[in-house]
Amino acid sequence: MRAIIFVAHGSKKEESNEEFLSLVEELSHKDRFYGLKKAAFLEIATPDIKSVVTELIIKGAREVVLYPYFLNSGKHVTRDLPKIVEELKEEHKNIMFKLLPHFGQSKKIQDIIIEDINPLST
Repeated sequence: MRAIIFVAHGSKKEESNEEFLSLVEELSHKDRFYGLKKAAFLEIATPDIKSVVTELIIKGAREVVLYPYFLNSGKHVTRDLPKIVEELKEEHKNIMFKLLPHFGQSKKIQDIIIEDINPLST
């Protein structure tokens, strides 16, 4: 079974974490490609990535895709997440892991920004 984990930074502000969890819940209802969908946080908040991976494997995931919900390619995107994925591959050799490009890489973001700032688009 194919699973996706939406990964956010995590915040001390619980409302921010809840906002992300709500977004993932909404996305989960719209997506039909992945059998399992979960949210995880890189730091500060829970659940963390490794505990979510364990849960997904128990539920039958054999392929786990991570989608970094990060706007820019800072150290978490370029260093920390790739390192975590490599560790997961070592810990779970029979599971396929894939790290997708981070959210900020999407070309569609430019269109969304233009739509949001253009008074003629509303």
